[in-house]
Amino acid sequence: MKIARLFALVASLAMACALLPAPARAQAEPQAPALGLVARSTNGYIGNAAVTEGATVYSGDYLNTLNNGSLVVRVGGLSLELEGSSAAHIYRTPYGAIVELNFGSVVYNTPGTQENLVIVASDVRVTPAPSVHSVGRVTVHDSCNLMVYSQRAQVTVQAGSESHLIEEGKTYRVLALYDIKYNKFLSPDEDDYHRYHDHRPCAPLDLARAHGPIAAAHSRFLLVASALIAAPTVWGIHQALESPDRP
Repeated sequence: MKIARLFALVASLAMACALLPAPARAQAEPQAPALGLVARSTNGYIGNAAVTEGATVYSGDYLNTLNNGSLVVRVGGLSLELEGSSAAHIYRTPYGAIVELNFGSVVYNTPGTQENLVIVASDVRVTPAPSVHSVGRVTVHDSCNLMVYSQRAQVTVQAGSESHLIEEGKTYRVLALYDIKYNKFLSPDEDDYHRYHDHRPCAPLDLARAHGPIAAAHSRFLLVASALIAAPTVWGIHQALESPDRP
């Protein structure tokens, strides 16, 4: 009889523990920190959920837009616009934010303070000049070919082990060294970032240069005639320069 009562007591305790809220049983997984806000959205999504103005953006969120869509996100004084048919992951950093552009185009606008952002695509890293009001546009044509336009200030672009300073008003086609296939998305600033993707070599430079009209150049940075890129960038730059009071 005593054994039966003992088993009943143990069962009751087990049931009581099962009914406790999750935090009382174990520490819950920490939620990703809030990063910024959606300032404007037309056919814009975070993950699979359509978003509207004022929605919170968290570190690690997957931002994407439909054809002819637009998604403007503000992180402090930073502003970035994901244009139509584009996608990117965004992460918090000590200096502001880092964006991994998966495909499409993003327009950036930095305030000229200590806040800054970095845009990464394949093995190419685009860094606007720090502490300078910078505006520009990065486009992924395919995983091995990017276009970087600096509309205001300078921007440093690194492709593999090579780097180049793009001057204000210039546009360069940038040839990636590797096409990256992801197993898991992680901030490019994390120490073990390269453990979670595979690298496939892009075409050799002599073959890559054969695509599209370019001015004479060498290396992985090919100067593009400004007339070729002026028209498609005007609207995105105009959107990025609008006042924060008019999102």
